[in-house]
Amino acid sequence: LTVFHFCVARGPETAIDWPTRMKIAQGMAHGLLYLHSNENIIHGNLTSSNVLLDENTNAKIADFGLSRLMTTAANSNVIATAGALGYRAPELSKLKKANTKTDVYSLGVILLELLTGKPPGEAMNGVDLPQWVASIVKEEWTNEVFDVELMRDASTYGDEMLNTLKLALHCVDPSPSARPEVQQVLQQLEEIRPEISAASSGDDGAIPSTSE
Repeated sequence: LTVFHFCVARGPETAIDWPTRMKIAQGMAHGLLYLHSNENIIHGNLTSSNVLLDENTNAKIADFGLSRLMTTAANSNVIATAGALGYRAPELSKLKKANTKTDVYSLGVILLELLTGKPPGEAMNGVDLPQWVASIVKEEWTNEVFDVELMRDASTYGDEMLNTLKLALHCVDPSPSARPEVQQVLQQLEEIRPEISAASSGDDGAIPSTSE
């Protein structure tokens, strides 16, 4: 497995096409659903650096295995680090405790990262990535959001890209109650591009915890 950094993997020699990005998105959702539903684990520090890819670009979520051993103070430090990188849900500045909806927010930020090719910690005009994307969509300049590499695929996959953008914005809604659960995220991703889900079924998308 190799660490996958979305924004590094750009340019003509390492360009990632839309079907591959959707495969990664579905793999992440599968992994997070497995953690939430099968292991009763909240990740709490989901970033693109915690998404590993194998040689077939199957996504695996890592860095959750120590969560059961960490103290409350240590968990707070992890959440603070995630916030500094731009992946933390806004309510965590008060709650100090991650939950399924804060994980979905982080997943939504990574989806936006896949769509825009921009790192979330790099403020655009003084705002974070979700706010920047929402402001551009509001002005109906939606094509300005997408990574230039993706625009080459827009004629073929434009509808899929737009629907994924809407889903990502739903995931990063400032109100936790308005965000979907990860099972709904996966279901919508599979509806947007069903042939990928058929190929990736049977893999939970999470690296086994080393803390057990």
